[in-house]
Amino acid sequence: MRLNCPDSKNSSTSVDEFTISKMGMSYMQALSSSVSSGASFDTHYYQSLLRGRGLLFADQQLMAEEKTARLVSAYASDDGSTFRMDFARVMLKMSNLDVLTGLQGQVRVNCSLPVSS
Repeated sequence: MRLNCPDSKNSSTSVDEFTISKMGMSYMQALSSSVSSGASFDTHYYQSLLRGRGLLFADQQLMAEEKTARLVSAYASDDGSTFRMDFARVMLKMSNLDVLTGLQGQVRVNCSLPVSS
């Protein structure tokens, strides 16, 4: 990562250079204006997806499939309790995966291919 991504402290590129031409604002300004004003992840995120205003293209893709679009609608329609319950259940499920660490684990450059010996 260090070879591919320059250190932001040493980078000569300023945020001002990333201007969104249609809006006349910097990328960071546009990004921050599309994020909920709250400090936590809330229903605003899902409501934005329903309006076609996802923060990132990948976020908006949640609306592309019927199954995930139904989840977005459910998460946008309540006080956040549905999302919190689903999130807690998934975190418990993930904690039981027994991920290999240290010398037992493998780092894959391409996740779809096994590590070659």
